[in-house]
Order: sequence, then C-alpha cells, then structure tokens
Amino acid sequence: MKKIISALLLCGMLSFASCTQSDTQPSPAEETAITTEAATETPTESETEEVTEEITEEITEEVTEPEYFSQLVYPDTMTDKEKNGTYYRGDTILDADKAYEIGEYHLPLDPTARSRVKKMMSNNREMRVYDEQLDLNFMANIVLPPDYDENKEYPVILITDSQYWIDEVADLWKLIGDGESSPVIFATLRLDYDINGYTDARYDEFVLNQDKTLDFITNDFMQLVSLNYRTDSSQSVFFGHSLGGLFAHYALCNSDKYEYQPFAKYIIASPAMWSYYYDDSENVKDDYDIEKVSDPYAYREDFGYFDRNKAMDKDVFICAGADEHYDFDAPDLATIPEDAQTIYERFTSHGVNADIKLYEGMMHMSYVEDMLKDYIKKTFPMGNNLQEEHK
Repeated sequence: MKKIISALLLCGMLSFASCTQSDTQPSPAEETAITTEAATETPTESETEEVTEEITEEITEEVTEPEYFSQLVYPDTMTDKEKNGTYYRGDTILDADKAYEIGEYHLPLDPTARSRVKKMMSNNREMRVYDEQLDLNFMANIVLPPDYDENKEYPVILITDSQYWIDEVADLWKLIGDGESSPVIFATLRLDYDINGYTDARYDEFVLNQDKTLDFITNDFMQLVSLNYRTDSSQSVFFGHSLGGLFAHYALCNSDKYEYQPFAKYIIASPAMWSYYYDDSENVKDDYDIEKVSDPYAYREDFGYFDRNKAMDKDVFICAGADEHYDFDAPDLATIPEDAQTIYERFTSHGVNADIKLYEGMMHMSYVEDMLKDYIKKTFPMGNNLQEEHK
C-alpha cells in the first residue's frame, strides 16, 4: 500500500507526459516519431497536487478483491500450455504492488484518469492470457456495462494497446451509465507487465508477427471472450491506433481467411504505415527491424483482399488528426493523414462501407477521446434493441 501512495505522489510531482510515459513504454506519438501537443495539455502543479491528494485518500481505503462469476471456459483452439497460462487474476491497474510483483511497472494513468478508472472497477474482470505461438503474456480487461445482464448478448469493442486507452474506456463506460449509449462490453488487450523491451515487443506483435497476432486474437482471445460472456459478433468492433491502426488495417484485410468472424466493424486510427518500410533510427530512439518485413508494400494492395474477394462486408471508420506530422525531415514520406485518405479511397473504390474523418487542429493522440465518444454514441445509440433481439 505504501508503494501505491508513493507512486501516486510521484505522479503528482511530475508532468502528465512524464508520468504517463517511460523509457520502457513510449507513447504512440514517440513510436511514430510524431510531435504531439502533450506539453500544452499538461495540468498545472496545483491542479495535479489537489487531484493527487484526493486519489491518495481514496486508495488508502480497504480494497477487496473482485468476485468473479466462475472459472474460465477455454476454446478448443487453445493449447494446454495456453490454457494453463490463461486465468482470471486480481485487478492490477490501480495496484502498484501487484504490478511490481508481475514485472516491470507499466501503469499509464495520471491521477485524474485513475479516479475515472476506479469507478468502473467493480465491472472489471482482469485476465492474464498466454499465447504459445508468440510466446507472450497479455493483460486483458473485460469491462462489463453498468447493469450488466448475463442473459443478454452485447457487442464487444476490442481496444488494442490498452495501456494508452484504459482511461478512455472509463469515459465510454460512463457514457453508457449516463444513458448516452446503449451497453457494450469492452475487451482491452495489451502486453503484460512482464514484457521486457516493450517497444521492440510491440513492433514484433503488430508488424513482424502480425499473422500470429491475428491468429491469437481471432481464434483464441475473442473466442475466449465469447465463451465466457454472451456477445454479439454481428455488431462488434476492432479498434487500433498508430501501430495498432496499422495492425487494424492488416486484421481487416486478412479477416476473410478465418471461419470465425468476431468483428463486423473496424476503426483504423492514425495508421502508422511508414513503419513497414521507413527507417528513421538515426533520428528517433526506436530502431524497428524493417529489414525483417517480408513485403513492406503489401498494405498498398490491401494484402490481396480484393483479389480474393469481390466485396468486403465490414463497416470501416478511418481517422487521424489532420495536423499530424513527423518531427524528422522526410519530404517524400506520406504523412499519416495522407495514408489514411489513401486507404479510404482504395476501400470506397471497391464499394466498401467506409467513412473517414480527419480532425482539424488535432495531432496524433488528441482527437481520440472525442472520436471514441462520438463513435460509440453514433454506432450504439440509446434505444438500440440489439440486446433484446438476442436474449
């Protein structure tokens, strides 16, 4: 408990950017070498200290372990080793002691965000999930909607790279509670605390081993979720941003290779397509192994999806900050907004139900909060009777 309070007080003394980002866990802005407006959004010292005192008082209260409904039911696609390495565990998002016990300390929440996340924790089910192909441990959080009814089916919104977005999930969860959206289940997924070389591991996950990562998400993780909670795959959503946005495009364009279809909708946010082929290791600290990418330009043909299929029966939303730009000199390199526009034009030329929005005045991360709120209210409006139809 002392470690928790110490960690929170440290956050109160540091700026938002330094408190949420470490050398072992860079932000998406760092990973794509894009300048952000984090400095202008940093709370004042007095504001941060006030919030820190409030959260410190809250977390010193006695915290009981969450009570889970049952043991996990595993899909047949998982190996025995994967089943043994996959289980419910006590929540670690707000517990520094538990995070330190598992491995390196990756709690990416500033004090204000911690307060929001704490409010939804009674509806949170945390898992450690192991994948044998990747030989990686993942941390998953299944966030059930307020007034969750286990006799109803719910769409699932998968949030990849959730170390950056768990506080946004808390905001979306509140929207549901406030009656601004119909209920959904959030399934968040990130590399677990015990992953060393965090940046390199994420590049391997989303680029070098993206076929194995998609196997894991499609055949194992999403089937695990559907076996343990009643889900509606006909309305479920895949969200990825930056390297995750690059991977969301890959996942969509290779979804036809799977019998199981856990997603009907995809959000491709700020896709960092340059990470396939452009080496800027001289200017940024991330040294991606682009020479290991077998076909760095396959994405420009959407991985052959439209050679294999006449149509794409998925709903696609593509987005980026209109002002996103690189902080290195690469005049011939397409910007992320330009790549987003190109993907949209290719998709619509094939008749895909795709929309795009480039957020004016916004950069790599600043638009995501409002985008997700607008998306969930538009896609899952109140009065949506999907759950009633699938009782």
